[in-house]
Amino acid sequence: MEKLIITAAVTGGEFISRAQTEYVPCRVDEIVDEVCRCRKEGASIVHLHAKDPESGMPHRDPNPVFPEYIKGIQESEASDIIINITTGGGRWVDPKKLDKLMEERCGFGQEISSLNMGSVNIWEDMGSRALRNIVFSNPLSTIKKWAGYMYRNGVKPELEVYDTGMINTALRFVEEGALKEPLHFQFVMFGGLSCMSPTPKTLMYCVESAPENSTWSVCAPGKYEMPMAAMAIMLGGHVRVGFEDNIYLEKGVLARSNSELVAKAVRIASELGREIAAPDEAREILNLPAR
Repeated sequence: MEKLIITAAVTGGEFISRAQTEYVPCRVDEIVDEVCRCRKEGASIVHLHAKDPESGMPHRDPNPVFPEYIKGIQESEASDIIINITTGGGRWVDPKKLDKLMEERCGFGQEISSLNMGSVNIWEDMGSRALRNIVFSNPLSTIKKWAGYMYRNGVKPELEVYDTGMINTALRFVEEGALKEPLHFQFVMFGGLSCMSPTPKTLMYCVESAPENSTWSVCAPGKYEMPMAAMAIMLGGHVRVGFEDNIYLEKGVLARSNSELVAKAVRIASELGREIAAPDEAREILNLPAR
């Protein structure tokens, strides 16, 4: 079985801020330090959203911030880590400006970017029924266009699958030439109101539906993060951990750093006999150019 790739989603997404945990990194120096901690514990990829430096809420102007993160990481002790920039976060802008924003974001020098493979009704209402009016919109034309931006900049799309039908979308895009094999899937098993549930049965279906030459990873929320990580480790897949998906080290105990969650995933992998991939080994597994 190939070595395990661990992605650390260190900054949290749209819903994680200092209001949920004081430990979420917000400033550039905090984020770089957190990446270094995760790299030391065994992460070979870091997934980034842009954060307001004080509150940790999504940054209102994210694109100028990402190059600062990348520069800081590349000049740090974690300079060899693979950088993955979101195309999901920071999209609350004028729709007429969104496409240009994403074209620019695909060219910051990252090696991977997330590419959401379809539209999703809001998956968590956070106690507010008003949120049930929100659709996370990713029409097919947009997916195809943004994939093109990534390939032109030498960026590998990480295909974010919230629903099993999105695997079919990816396969159709391979046939049409919009996506290039080998594919890399991220099975986003958030459950809730509209996403696929974090269960072994669902994961097995996803794995069996993906092409044999593809790679895949799993992220799941809260208490499901480590059980689904263990399942992925046993099946030969890869894992994502971090504050974007889960802020607790165990029930009722906040993680003080994303690195504690990385270390926990490493311990699980060790117990199951799976070695951890260093960044250059992860590049080889994911068919990324060598550095």
